[in-house]
Amino acid sequence: MSKLLRWLDDLPALRDPVLLVALDGFVDAGDVGEHASTFLRHRWQAEAVAELDGDELIDFRARRPTVVVDSGQVRRVEWPRIRLHAAQLDGPRDVLLLTGPEPDMRWHAFVDAVASLCAQVDVSRVVTLSAYPAAAPHTRPIEIVQASNAVDDGPVEGARPVSGYTGPIGAATALQADLAEQNIGVLGFWAEVPHYISASPNPPGALAMVRIVADLLGTEVDTEELEAAAKLHREQVDEAVSQHDEAAELVENLEELQDSDDADTDIPSGEDIADEIERFLRSQE
Repeated sequence: MSKLLRWLDDLPALRDPVLLVALDGFVDAGDVGEHASTFLRHRWQAEAVAELDGDELIDFRARRPTVVVDSGQVRRVEWPRIRLHAAQLDGPRDVLLLTGPEPDMRWHAFVDAVASLCAQVDVSRVVTLSAYPAAAPHTRPIEIVQASNAVDDGPVEGARPVSGYTGPIGAATALQADLAEQNIGVLGFWAEVPHYISASPNPPGALAMVRIVADLLGTEVDTEELEAAAKLHREQVDEAVSQHDEAAELVENLEELQDSDDADTDIPSGEDIADEIERFLRSQE
């Protein structure tokens, strides 16, 4: 049993549980993993059952706690937490959700704590939820890509395999690699968020992630609220793009790139356009 894990409540009886991991940090463009996991946690009425020791994993100078002061009194301090929630579902299996900030330190100890949890609860599979900025237009459905570790059951329908990548990673990918050594299968999902709006919350990405997780778990999730948010987001981005000729040209180029599947096409970074669009989106909040 890992010393990093502190139980808050008794764990309910779980059937063939899957552990969903969504960490806020390096690889979560548009906050897709965070918002999808929060949406599912509320829809499933998941209860907090444990948390990892933040003093051991989180740099509180980089992720400072916040305070609530009212009428001259400090009412409470809210600390960043990595928490475990449990939910019993209508489908053939139940779920655990591990959410919160990506650990700032002691990644190997974090992996060991998750491995210990998996062994204790008899987790059948770990699924990570992330997102990255992609050369994709907001006018097309968000695509989900996947990669599994060496001992996982392999690809699932609805997401294409990652064709190749070499570069820096987040803690969730480290979890994939290290848990393979302990014979625990991990499947990673990443949403491809249009790069020119990747710094703003992306409801279409969260919706796509929720849907593929629900399919994987064999359960139904009411997504009407998230669908409305995705529709509004599309309308707002359309309006912002319509006000800038360069933005409209960028989107058209991205559409042509996706249709032609030509990896050699040169697409501009769109950084200045992204700043303008994201300022517009913030003004609509």
